[in-house]
Amino acid sequence: MMLRSIRRLATMAPEASTIASASAASSSSSSLPLTTTTTTTTTTPIKSSSEPSLHFEQPPSYTLAQLRDFPSLAPQSFIPLPTWFFRTEQPTRRDLLWNAVVYEADADRVGSNYVTLKSDKPYSGRKLRPQKGTGRARLGTGNSPHLDNEVKAHAIKGPHDWSTDLNKKQYDQAMQVALTSQYKQGNLFVTQNECQFKQSNLEVAQSFVSTHRLEQLSMLFITDGERENLSQSMRQFFISDKKLENLSKPEKIKALRKLKGRVLSKEEVQVRDILKANRVFVEKPALEWLIAKYDGQ
Repeated sequence: MMLRSIRRLATMAPEASTIASASAASSSSSSLPLTTTTTTTTTTPIKSSSEPSLHFEQPPSYTLAQLRDFPSLAPQSFIPLPTWFFRTEQPTRRDLLWNAVVYEADADRVGSNYVTLKSDKPYSGRKLRPQKGTGRARLGTGNSPHLDNEVKAHAIKGPHDWSTDLNKKQYDQAMQVALTSQYKQGNLFVTQNECQFKQSNLEVAQSFVSTHRLEQLSMLFITDGERENLSQSMRQFFISDKKLENLSKPEKIKALRKLKGRVLSKEEVQVRDILKANRVFVEKPALEWLIAKYDGQ
């Protein structure tokens, strides 16, 4: 019996030692603070030599236009034009052009039309026929608007202001779009000298028009100042003085506005003048003034 109990204690001793070591390890681990460590690895991608490299550059700030000599129109050099004014990459904004043309047309309306109203009493106040006994409808005086007597019940009497308002920034953008459209179509000619003839006569204008094949085209000259010889020569070429003398004052104004060769100073030019022209000749100082004035600010 004694020998059997000794063997049982010998087999239980290693188990107790393992349990004790495990409990000691657990107690020591519970006394120490818990710390977690994370390791991150970064990998750098290897670029192959066959991949193309992209180089991003700023868009150009200027576009070029030929600087020509007048009246030969021979190109002499180039002039830089700012791209914030000549936006050649953008489509034509027809909405801005429409608003500007309507604004200019409303400003030109005089509003002097006089309409006869019932209150003006152009006819007598006597009753036209008896109230009863005729078998017809009742009728008052000759000033009734429903009669055929050119008398209106409600109408606008002159003087009347038909002008409308338009934001300056929108009008500036419309001017930019108009000049840019002519530039994109190749119809804008910038001259380095004055658009002026040496003398005022019909032959000089005829020589200029026939040399550059402008007989059937509408021309617009935008000058930095008054160009009397150019203006008179173009007027004599398209309409004679005798014909102007036979016209009344309103008809003369309309005829001069419809000339195919118009000469306007930089302050007088409008958006619709640029849109009507097939060829636009502008002096370099006048173009610089237009860019500074219609900057959209």
